[in-house]
Amino acid sequence: MPQTPTARPARLATRTGPGRRAWPWGLSVIAALALVLTAWQVWDGTPSDYYAAIAVSMSQSWSNFFFGAMDPAGTVTLDKIPGSFWIPALAVKVFGYSAWAVILPNALAAVAAALVTAVTARRLAGVRAGLLAGSIVAVTPILVAVSRSNQPESFFVLGLALTAWASVRAVQARSLGWLVVAGAAIGLSFQFYMLEAWAVWPALAAAYLCTAQSWGRRLAHLALAGAVSLAASLWWVAIVALIPSGSRPYIGSTVGDDPWEMVFGYNGLGRFSATADSSAYESFTPPFSGDPGVLRLFNAQLAGQIAWLIPAAVVALIVLWVLRFPRPLTVLLTVWTLTFAAMFSVVAGMHQFYTAALAVPLGLAVATALAWSVHRGKVWPAVAIVGVAAATAVAIGFATGGYSIPVSLLQAAVAAVAIALLLSRHRAPLVTGVALVVGLLLTPTVWSAVTIAHPNAINPVAGGVSEMASGFGAAGGAGGRGAAAMDGRGGDGAAGPGMSGGAPNGAAGPGPGAAGGAGLPG
Repeated sequence: MPQTPTARPARLATRTGPGRRAWPWGLSVIAALALVLTAWQVWDGTPSDYYAAIAVSMSQSWSNFFFGAMDPAGTVTLDKIPGSFWIPALAVKVFGYSAWAVILPNALAAVAAALVTAVTARRLAGVRAGLLAGSIVAVTPILVAVSRSNQPESFFVLGLALTAWASVRAVQARSLGWLVVAGAAIGLSFQFYMLEAWAVWPALAAAYLCTAQSWGRRLAHLALAGAVSLAASLWWVAIVALIPSGSRPYIGSTVGDDPWEMVFGYNGLGRFSATADSSAYESFTPPFSGDPGVLRLFNAQLAGQIAWLIPAAVVALIVLWVLRFPRPLTVLLTVWTLTFAAMFSVVAGMHQFYTAALAVPLGLAVATALAWSVHRGKVWPAVAIVGVAAATAVAIGFATGGYSIPVSLLQAAVAAVAIALLLSRHRAPLVTGVALVVGLLLTPTVWSAVTIAHPNAINPVAGGVSEMASGFGAAGGAGGRGAAAMDGRGGDGAAGPGMSGGAPNGAAGPGPGAAGGAGLPG
């Protein structure tokens, strides 16, 4: 693989881009926009009873806090590493239980993710790229929807944003220190969403292998960063595994009371199979996103949530290759985007909000390509990207119906104006820039705004399409593992401690010896 020097396009673009004063003002606007979209009226929100009960239980004692106990007595844990619940649990402990105490931390995590993404994109291609990338993350409909609930997704998106920031610095500087920080950030993300965090590693490793260093140095750096990432990922699992089962809660969703099984079985192999028998991991594979397939991200359940900029991002990645953006950084953005898109296309079942993780790579790819094309003095990339984004909006708008049709047509009209201005020799930069942003983001922004009036804590979706979120009447319980099943015998489908139901839709939990994961909301 050729060794390619990594330029510092941020410095070049900053000199020709907006003045320094535009940056803090722009960040302030992004933060305010993201805060309004994710946090407005959360004090009147209705959080998921299941996850709210977990936050309350974790706030009762430090033991419950560490293990992620889902009942105050500390008899059984939730079905995942409790990293995403530590901050909400602390909020409940400090302020007492309320809707905002368990939802606002997620909203703030989404705001932080938008800002960190903006900072990362500025390093990639300057102020323009930073402000646009932050805006894209801030108005991503499904991220807004899930951040207005107490579902454990926003912290993972923040972890990915931090990983992108450290990864870009590591690749630009060919720095072992920053590579280790990136590995640690992946480990932090693992505490929020487990194995999904490791999906960043192919992109980071491929990008670092493209940097201008000796093969031995690159491989040694990656090995050390990988070891740090592994330790940062698995420390909780290892500690829990070393504690005798009688001295800790039962590990939820497992057959053998084993945290390794919870992470690599129930939340690993089990997520890629829609069937299970007595010898398989009985993972709950949410049915809300349609069947796996190449075009899954464009189906009726997912298109309006995340697909607005996917075609534009594909064009953007092509632009980066054609216009010779620094190869290691191009590899990073390309492999990251394609890996996550492929992962969400093949996983057996998922909530729509899982795809919020795509917001960061999509924002970085589109914003970087547009800013880099300006730096290279090329107009056709911006014309292609905004044109494809507008066409995608119209397609999704007509497929969805309702208010989406006129809004998407308006977006297309503004995109046409932006294209005309881009092709004009006498264009006004400010007017052209505003038209370009509106032509890219109008319809998804409206979807995000509409979401404020349509909360759904069980299966959050954006745009007011709550009919897509049907499937749960109430929060599921612990399925086949109730408090009485901690002696190693199989549960009987009763509700878990403090929970309000059994399996989804009131169905009985799995039979003797099963894990009971099917009763969990996600």
